[in-house]
Amino acid sequence: MASRGSRKVLILGLDGATWDLLLKLIEDGTMPNLGSLLKKGVWGNLVTVVPPVTATSWTTFFTGLDPGKHGVFEFLLRRKGISQSAVSKRNPFGEVPVNSTLRDGKPLWVLADEAGLKSVVISVPITYPPEKINGVMISGFLTPLGKRDFVEPPGVLEELEGKFGPYKLYHRQVYSRRGVGKVIDELYDVLDFNIKVTRYLMKTRDWDLFFAHFWGTDRAQHELWHLLDDQHPQHSEEEAKVYAPRLKGFYRMLDEGLAQIVEDADDASIVIASDHGFGPIHTFLSFNVWLMERGYLHFKSDFVSWFKRVWFSLGFTPVLFYRLSMALGLARHRLAGGFHSRQRMQMLLNRFFLSLENVDWSRTVAYSRGNYGQIYVNLKGREPYGCVNPGSEYDDIREKIRSELLATSDPATGEQLIDRVYLREEIYHGPYVDEAPDLVFLPKDMKNKALGTLDFTSNRFIFPAHGNSGDHRMEGILLGLGNGFRRDHNFGSLSILDVAPTVLHLLGLEVPRQMDGRVAHDILDDDFARHNPVKYSDNQLIGRARGSLLSGEASEEIRRRLEGIGYVG
Repeated sequence: MASRGSRKVLILGLDGATWDLLLKLIEDGTMPNLGSLLKKGVWGNLVTVVPPVTATSWTTFFTGLDPGKHGVFEFLLRRKGISQSAVSKRNPFGEVPVNSTLRDGKPLWVLADEAGLKSVVISVPITYPPEKINGVMISGFLTPLGKRDFVEPPGVLEELEGKFGPYKLYHRQVYSRRGVGKVIDELYDVLDFNIKVTRYLMKTRDWDLFFAHFWGTDRAQHELWHLLDDQHPQHSEEEAKVYAPRLKGFYRMLDEGLAQIVEDADDASIVIASDHGFGPIHTFLSFNVWLMERGYLHFKSDFVSWFKRVWFSLGFTPVLFYRLSMALGLARHRLAGGFHSRQRMQMLLNRFFLSLENVDWSRTVAYSRGNYGQIYVNLKGREPYGCVNPGSEYDDIREKIRSELLATSDPATGEQLIDRVYLREEIYHGPYVDEAPDLVFLPKDMKNKALGTLDFTSNRFIFPAHGNSGDHRMEGILLGLGNGFRRDHNFGSLSILDVAPTVLHLLGLEVPRQMDGRVAHDILDDDFARHNPVKYSDNQLIGRARGSLLSGEASEEIRRRLEGIGYVG
């Protein structure tokens, strides 16, 4: 139920949802309710930030701020100026998982709280530890395993578990040929739980802003994209015949859940959106190999590093290990424990195969970390083992790398491989720009994915994708319906930065001038816009002191979990 006497907004976040798939599922009858909603509202693409990383995208979505202002560029926060004594072999850059106290900016629910409104926030990424607000806050992805302090107020957790059983925070299953059924079973199970919790809290709490996040769409598409894509190299007709109907059943359950939730929302303004889009991946790109081949990255001369380098040059790499295990039927043992066995295996691979632990930082001027195309210069004063001088040397190296990236071609086709390469200050602005990657870029065809799961997965720069068959794209979705929105209209594209100011306007609140987005008048009903002029404020959104790090044990657990699903290396 909603608070009386105020406008209200319901946001449903479908992580990674893409019209490229959803429109096909509407057309084939899998998602008829979503098709009906399109005719009742306004819809189009929601263009995300570069790179299209979940942590960065959702933080931008709910703050309306450029990453340079909120400070989240990846799942891991790089601690600027950290000394050599403060890092370890396991974590040579002093990276820590992002949490709610380490991001800057005021999210929508805090701005609503300051205005005296009530909010319910469920499972939104980067919300642990939960903030105390006028309403209910349930943290989601990146909550440490085993923690019970992810709900505010605490009594709500006991209430929900008393009604629906143990709270389902995580997806744990990963794809293997023999594990498809387990992945799909978990998708059904978690989605059913999420829908029940969402509907229950909608009906039992007063709210003005309600924001529920569903992660299953992202996990389904990472692990199982190839089941519904008969052009994918990993597609198997035999596998698809058995499991594609069940995967479509997950989307059918989602479709029915959306219809029920929308009906429960009464006269609310409803926003259904994703943080980024999705599509197939056919090949991986290893940019540490690319940097090594061009002399930007060098290795130590000790025996262990030398031996690993020889081993690497002969083709004994993690990707070979993966293929051999598949051919011998051993992959089911490697993945039998699902999520956690994959974590342990990746730690083992880093120990026996070439990794950044073997890099000679005194001679290395650049290296790659993260997914989707991110390169860091080994800068003095910022990196623990920096060797590049700030100023002209730093600028020259960046420009040289950018030129070489733009000149890189796909050896199979001869076509340009990378067509968008940005210096960090060209796409970010704000107090945290100096914490961003020095160069950020995207492949021309995002079927080629810059892989950051392991430092040196293959001894080739370009190699066939394995494991996940789908990955992120720049165009997510936005569907607006109900109070204030136009009807039966495709608006084309909006920026993800525009969501927060538009939601505030729909709530009848002032829009802070410090936000980087705008109120999206082109998706709003003319009558609503005419009677509700935008009001602005000088509310200061950024500059709060960054909070505390999680404990070492909790941080390491989250790092391993991110590795287990391929989000960090």
